[in-house]
Parts: sequence; C-alpha cells; structure tokens
Amino acid sequence: YEITRVPPGSHEVIAQREHLSAARQSVAVSSGADVTANFTLVLSTVHEELTVTATAGGQTTAFDAFNAISTLDSFELISNPQPTLAAALENEPGVAKRSFGPGSSRPIIRGFDGDRVLIMEDGIRTGDLGAQSGDHGVTIDPNSLDRVEIVRGPATLLYGSNAVGGVVNAITPHESYLDSMTDGTRGQVSADTGSADRQAGTNASLQHTDGNAILWLGGGTRATDDYRTPQGAIENSASELHSARAGIGYFGDRLFASGGFTAENSLFGIPFVGAPTADVEAGTDNAGGPDTLEDDVQVELDSRRRVGRLDIGMRNLNHTVVDGVRLVFNVVDWEHTEVETEGGSKRLGTAFDNRTYVLRAEVDQRQTARLAGKFGVWTQARDFVAVGEEALAPPTDQTSFAAFVYEELELGRYRVQLGGRLERNSYAVLPRAALETESAGSPGAPVASPVRDRDFNGNSVSAGLQTDLGSHTAFVTNLTRSHRAPALEELYNFGPHVGNLVFEVGNPDLGSETTVGLDVSLRYQSPRAKSSVNAYVYDIDDFVFASITGAVADRLRVAEFRQADSRFRGFDADASVRIGDAMWVNVGVGFVDAELDTGEALPRIPPLRGRVSLDLPYRGFTVSPELIIAAQQGQVFRDETETSGSSVFNLKASYILARPHVAHIVSVTGYNLANALYRNHTSFIKDFAPEIGRGVRFGYSVRFF
Repeated sequence: YEITRVPPGSHEVIAQREHLSAARQSVAVSSGADVTANFTLVLSTVHEELTVTATAGGQTTAFDAFNAISTLDSFELISNPQPTLAAALENEPGVAKRSFGPGSSRPIIRGFDGDRVLIMEDGIRTGDLGAQSGDHGVTIDPNSLDRVEIVRGPATLLYGSNAVGGVVNAITPHESYLDSMTDGTRGQVSADTGSADRQAGTNASLQHTDGNAILWLGGGTRATDDYRTPQGAIENSASELHSARAGIGYFGDRLFASGGFTAENSLFGIPFVGAPTADVEAGTDNAGGPDTLEDDVQVELDSRRRVGRLDIGMRNLNHTVVDGVRLVFNVVDWEHTEVETEGGSKRLGTAFDNRTYVLRAEVDQRQTARLAGKFGVWTQARDFVAVGEEALAPPTDQTSFAAFVYEELELGRYRVQLGGRLERNSYAVLPRAALETESAGSPGAPVASPVRDRDFNGNSVSAGLQTDLGSHTAFVTNLTRSHRAPALEELYNFGPHVGNLVFEVGNPDLGSETTVGLDVSLRYQSPRAKSSVNAYVYDIDDFVFASITGAVADRLRVAEFRQADSRFRGFDADASVRIGDAMWVNVGVGFVDAELDTGEALPRIPPLRGRVSLDLPYRGFTVSPELIIAAQQGQVFRDETETSGSSVFNLKASYILARPHVAHIVSVTGYNLANALYRNHTSFIKDFAPEIGRGVRFGYSVRFF
C-alpha cells in the first residue's frame, strides 16, 4: 500500500482488516523522503473497529469517535447468520429488538424506537415504513452486508431529526471497497440453514475493478418457516426475502461517479394480528393486549423496495479549504400490501405506497494538523398514500431541508467537537377520506381532528470533548440539544391500528420535541484488553407518545398522541480481556430507565440485559460459549404486563481457512440450547408468542480477493 502527499511531521498509521487484529504505528515523515512501515496482523475475535457513520474526516476508529459506536463486520455477520437486521444486532450493548413476529423486527437503541431511530443503507435512509407501525419491519438482509455500524446516542447533526435516538448504517460490500480500490475481482458466496425455523438462505456479491472503473453485482434469497418454541410452533410467522443489486462507477484521481440499483421483495406473516379482539369491555384484560383470540384470519405483509442511486463528486482537490465534494441523489419506491386470508380466500386489507427522493451535498474540508470537518445540505421529498382498512392517514407530501456543519479540533491531548444543524419539515395533507369503524356514532367514540398542513423549524447543536488519559485510555463527553418534528402518523393517524394493538387518534396540533442530552464515555484499549463504558441522560421536552385513555373503540384500546416531558437515562458497556496467549473473556451490558415527568414508565422499554461469552481459539478454530441474561421488567406502561427474567445459553464454533487470495468460513451455532421458555419485552405479541426454542444453525462462506 502506498500513501502519497503526506505532509512532513509525525503521523499515526493504523492497519486494519475485518476479523484481523489491528496495529498502530507512529511514523515520522521528513520532507521529500519515503518511509516504510511494516505491519503484521493475525486472526483475532477481538479487533479494532472502524466507522464512517459519525465522523468529521470520512473514517475513524470507534475508539476515537465522539459517539458510542459498535460495528459488526462481514465475518461476524456470516458466522452467525440471522434472518433480519434486528436479530443480528439485538445482543449488542444498548440495542434491543422490537417485533410483531420475526419478519417485522426493527432495532431499538437505548429504549428509543420508531421515528427516533434512523435505519440507513450506505449513509442514506432506507425509505421503508418500519418506523410507522409495530408490524412493519426492516427488509435488509444482514448476510448481504460488509459491515453494520450502530451509533448509540444522538446523531441528528449529520442525519436529521429522525436520529435523535441513534443510527444503524448497513454498509454494502461495494460501498466499503470504494476507498481502497485495487485491480481485480473480489467477492463472496455464502449459504446457511437452521433448524428451529427451518431457515435457509444464500447470498453472493462481486466487485470487479479495472483501472478506474468498478462494476458490482449481488443478490440473495432467504426463507424461514413458522418458528418453534418450547410451547410449539407459532403459526403464520414464516418469512421470505429476495434481493438483488448492481452498479457501475468511475473513480479517477479527482473525479468520481457511480450509479446503482437495488431491488428487494419480502413476504412475512404477522402472528395473531388477524385476531385483535379483546374482552376489554368486560374488564378482564391483564396482558396489554387481547385476552381471547379468534385466530381465523391470517395477515401477511408483501413488500417491495426499489432503490436507484447516483453519486458524483470530486476528491483530492488539494484546495486550501476543500478536499472533496460529494453529491448523492437517491430514489426509493416502497410499496407493501397487507393480505388477509380467511376461510381459504385472500383479500387486500391495506396497501401503502411511500416514495422518497433524497438529495445530499457534502463538502469535506481539507484536514490540517488540528482541524477536520464537513458541511453540507440535505433535502427530502416524500409522497405517502395508503388505501384500505388501515389507511389511517390521508395522502401526505412531506418535504424536508437541512443545512449542517460538523467540526473536530485537535489540541494536543484534547479534541473538541462542535456542530450544528438547521432543519425544516413541512407536511401538505389532503382531506381525510371517510373511515368506517365499528364504533362510529356510538357514545364516547373517538372523533378525528380536522387535518391541516404543518411546518416545523428546528435546530440541533452539539459540543464534545475527548481527553487522552494515557496511551490506552480516553474520556469523552458530549452535550447535545436536538430537535425532532412529529412523524406523519403522530399527526394524522385515526382509526383501528391492529399493527400497534390500539385505536390511534393522531393530533395535528403537536409541536416539536426538544432533547437535551449528556453522554459520558470512558474507553480503554490495549493488546490485552478493550472496554467502553457509556452513561447518558436525555431530558426531552414535549415528548410525543401514544397515551392509552381507557376508552375502547373497535374492540381496541384508544390511544391518543399527546405530549409530556420525559427523561431517558441509562448506561451500556462492553469489555474484552485476553487471558493467557489467546483466550478472550467478553462482557456486555445495557440498561435504560425511561419515564414521563409524572414518574410513569414509557412503553416497551428493554430490561437490564447482559451478555457473557468466551472466545477459545486454536489455530483457525474458535469455540465461543455465550450466556445472555435479561432481568425482569417490572416498570411498565399502563396496561402493559411485566416480563419475567430469562437466561439463554448459546454455543458457537467457527473455522477460518485463510489463504493469500481466498478465505473459507464454516460456522455452527447452537442457540437456546437449554430450550428456555422466554419472552421479549419489546415484542408487541410477547404475551402470546415466546421467543425461538432450541435449534442449530450452519453457515458457510467463501471470500476471494
């Protein structure tokens, strides 16, 4: 590898590749001289992580980042293949999984869900409706990715008001390789299967570079059957996912341009959603949902996502201020239909169409010995239309515009981060169509407020300080003030929303949320140990939540969107310690306490969860026993039920055969080996459907380069 145009002085060089130990060296460069630095990397289950999601200079290590960041590389994703992105991330500290069955799962970060957690693909939002409803999910296949980055805590400066809780950035292979293009072909082919849900999947990707041109192809298919629990199979929990992507690009010394297309089709069942009837009028509820089920209707979500993307820009400009400019135009066409089956016949329940256009222009400043940063503008246009039984919101056009700046200043052993963002969100709404409900006209029935156009202006600012406490230790603190405009569903939904198990009443008079947050992090990293402890508190003024009123409409509890002050506080931590020459002990823990200013707990907040594992390597083999513990969750919201604690034991084994131009990875995972009966507190159907029982999962992947 050759690094050119390096200014004279002392520089720190990091050599890193996924699943290999990283190495750092300080290199002194003299004017006009060539310097050689040699690195030796070995296979290691614990390694240094890189991130591009929340940085000023394009790429940095998780240790040096101002946000708390976790990453999963392709080796980790492939060695434990999961059917959904949320399932792949749920055991990371501070991360949980919301679901209405396996196919509808979506990540929760530090207790934040829905519109407060932003899911992106290659730095651009996915354009799906996973944030809108508990029975909608994220359809990205984690086995098709090169890396997943999780930013815990506010990332609103760079990515918008939807990122007040955090960001998940799914990075595809071709995007990961663009900064290190070398001639030739590289790619990956993988396959996996599992027993408790009859999982089967395969995926392949290929990138070919010839000079300045690059071509990429990829795709895969995945399916699961109804998953089995210690109490039996959960009907209508099967899923399917099919994806394909292709693109071409030119990357010269200065000018670059690329275009790509992605297609995804998915189909997954929603257990119990066809039978939401509850004996609430008789006062027999104690489960936060239905007491008696009439499971004669099955509902499946059939979704389609089409993405077109164009990148164009310049780099290595060697200008006194600007080093590079990048313009990204992204179009996402998302459609999904809810198909109901009753008595053997199918009918359309609801159809959603969500089309999103995103334009992002970003300028990278020329880095100096002290200053690095970026600034830019972002705009989005969204067209939303829903028809059918759960067309709760009228057709709406949402437009957004933002300008942002993010700077990092190095002052010896101190680094300072400063940033700001101005954002405007506008909703233009058509009149609400007449909605027939069973309770319409009855005494005390909910009444929809007249819809009206709304505009929201807000600003977000952040200041951070990182202090070196020695060669291996850093202390980081961040103070943020962020803004979130209400989501479309919070403003305009009205009607029975079985996907959230409530009759929703939106409020077009809602105001913006304002969050003041403090994050504190202590990090340590050495060849024999690695740890990160993060504590946080977020005070949120005018927090928007669905308030259960006690009224009943269409046999569902009425939930009105209201605002009140709230507080989120907690911590997440992880540590790895090497014992002897090779064995690693790994510990991770996450806890969040979230409540309104009245002291009432907020709904579906994950309990205290911990993870303990060992990595026992021998040559290319690694055996990893793992214990995941969840405490009882007794702090619940109104009609929510408490969830008992649980312990789940897993055993993973993998073998990596590495050669100069090819690597084979074989993995076997035994999950829930004690066949424990446990429930996920953040699942909408936890009272009816426990989590998956005992099973085994096999995976194989070959990478060539």
